[in-house]
Amino acid sequence: MALLMRGRRVELLVASAMTAYVFLCPFAKVEESFNMQATHDLLVFGVRNVDKFDHMEFPGVVPRTFLGSLAVAGVSRPIVSILQALGGPKFWMQVATRWVLGMMTLGSLVFFSDGVGMRFGRDVSRFLLLICACQFHLLFYMTRTLPNVYALALVLLGLGFWLRGKWQRCVFLFTFTTVVFRGDTIVLFAPLVLNMLLSRRVSFFRMVWWGLSSGIVSLILTVLVDSYFWRRWLWPEGEVLWFNTVQNKSSEWGVSPPLWYFTSALPRALQMTALLIPLGLSSLLPTLLKSHSLHDIAWAFKTAPIVDWSVFSLVWPVFVYLGLFSFLPHKELRFIFNAIPILNMGSAVGLAKLFRNRSKVSKRALISC
Repeated sequence: MALLMRGRRVELLVASAMTAYVFLCPFAKVEESFNMQATHDLLVFGVRNVDKFDHMEFPGVVPRTFLGSLAVAGVSRPIVSILQALGGPKFWMQVATRWVLGMMTLGSLVFFSDGVGMRFGRDVSRFLLLICACQFHLLFYMTRTLPNVYALALVLLGLGFWLRGKWQRCVFLFTFTTVVFRGDTIVLFAPLVLNMLLSRRVSFFRMVWWGLSSGIVSLILTVLVDSYFWRRWLWPEGEVLWFNTVQNKSSEWGVSPPLWYFTSALPRALQMTALLIPLGLSSLLPTLLKSHSLHDIAWAFKTAPIVDWSVFSLVWPVFVYLGLFSFLPHKELRFIFNAIPILNMGSAVGLAKLFRNRSKVSKRALISC
């Protein structure tokens, strides 16, 4: 473990695991089809031959934005050109674009983890990435061309700026993500805004100005770009919100119990690392390890703060986010991707507390034996 904590070896481990998932499962599900096909059409036909694009014949249930596919296609272009020059099959284009999307999202995850390191220490940053590498779902889905993954990449950047105290950039990225990719991002954004306002980091009027200006710029951009590709005036995410929220047609794809995220989705996504979250949220561990008797333990509970507010102040917006999402009848794990990195941060803090006090923990274990 000490070797993994040095340099950028943990990042290499995460990138290796993510790359392995790309090659082990290179095929796409139906939810990925629009963005995958859009990326293909942009690479093959270019932006001027929209009439040849797949979505002109098979538009899908609701329109989606092309902005994410444009970004991935632009970054993938050099790799795809090399593969074409070598005579590689077109299937490798799909693998390449999926890997590029994964690396873009991984870059955002590393940016977020570095912000965590600035706040809690370098070891917490390393443990965060190590925990992500030990889990399956987050790294696997980072390479899938889902709107939720495009949103996740931007949300991680926004959270990274949030941890660095760059409030305006955080607000812009969350607003842009909400308007362009996933309107339900506002369910996480709203508690974060409340956190900033309650802590008096940003004034109410400045927050309103940042939100409105960012929203207008984002709306103009998505309407202009996507109206060109769809050949009619539209706001894609607005139509998605109308379909899912107002018409409530998303429930036609199935409904789940109210506590499904807590009883099924999160236990599968977080696995055993979820047990570390209470340690991260509590400040009692170092005090308890210094205790020599039941009297000392009782005194610790009376005098020491139970909650580590430096961690809880960053994690509570996620609990609100998960609680609000639980009211929606149609539930999928991908809807709560944004919560996983923050919960992993709580686990990483808990693991760091154990690691920093490992000599005391070992001593206690020996005494108990």
